[in-house]
Amino acid sequence: MTRSSDLDPKAVRLQFGRRRQRLVDGEFLLREVERRMFERLDVVRLAPACAVDVGCGLGRGVSQLRQRYPSARVIGVDVARPLLVQADADHGAGADRSIGTRLRRWFGAVGAVGGAGGRTDAPAAAFVVADAARLPLRDTSVDLLWSNLAWHWFADPIGAAEEFFRVLRPEGLLMFSSFGVDTMRELRALGAPLPVFPDMHDVGDLLGKVGFAAPVMDTERLTVTWSDPDALMRDLRGLGGNALRTRRAGLTGRARRTAWRSALETLRGADGLIAISFEIVHAHAWCPQRKPRRDGLAPVEFVARRPAR
Repeated sequence: MTRSSDLDPKAVRLQFGRRRQRLVDGEFLLREVERRMFERLDVVRLAPACAVDVGCGLGRGVSQLRQRYPSARVIGVDVARPLLVQADADHGAGADRSIGTRLRRWFGAVGAVGGAGGRTDAPAAAFVVADAARLPLRDTSVDLLWSNLAWHWFADPIGAAEEFFRVLRPEGLLMFSSFGVDTMRELRALGAPLPVFPDMHDVGDLLGKVGFAAPVMDTERLTVTWSDPDALMRDLRGLGGNALRTRRAGLTGRARRTAWRSALETLRGADGLIAISFEIVHAHAWCPQRKPRRDGLAPVEFVARRPAR
């Protein structure tokens, strides 16, 4: 079972909402992990009618899911409203109302997803402000639940796992990625205020406990290097700020920022670069064909037997 979260859910929501532009600075890692997730999805035979991206941020993952499954209804969910406003403008109904989209619908777009006529039959992506532990979706209404590097920001991972199981249809697929326990271990050794990242085995146990069938967990380690400590701090802020319940009130002063630059300089290797490790946890699990009812009752089926000859 996962341990209690040390995150302040209000701080998570506000910090991501305030850092819409800074999130772009962290896109390089989100996109790389997304690419690896889609490689894992390549071997899965799935034709979802409804796919949901939880923790969708600026909506780039939603756009990729729409391209992969052009006939599916794709929904992006995030706690930060400002991110979803931008996501809708770029990838949702706002984008579909743009003059460029209307021209493609009128005259076609050679090479667009769906053929020469574009993706005119694809529904616009929808974006919903909601917490992962309280999804505004009907029971058994989702075929694919997708989440890229958002799990470690869930203040209630148990509630999120239960919600994922609730909304997935029987034989629906859950696939997500998360930072693991060894993520940014170099910065933790310097005293950086980092949350406790989830352990792969705890996450797998939790998924099995809420009802998923044989969850598959694996990890990989990525190393990212920087030549400039200021760029490093900017990019890491783009991946999320300090949302710990125990965080210090107020802004970080100049003296503290200078001290952090000096501390980061101690991490330079022989090549002159500062290397930071990221443990990426990958998880996928299927909702069982016979999904237990939420009221705890088990349906009984009667199957007619052929008479013995």
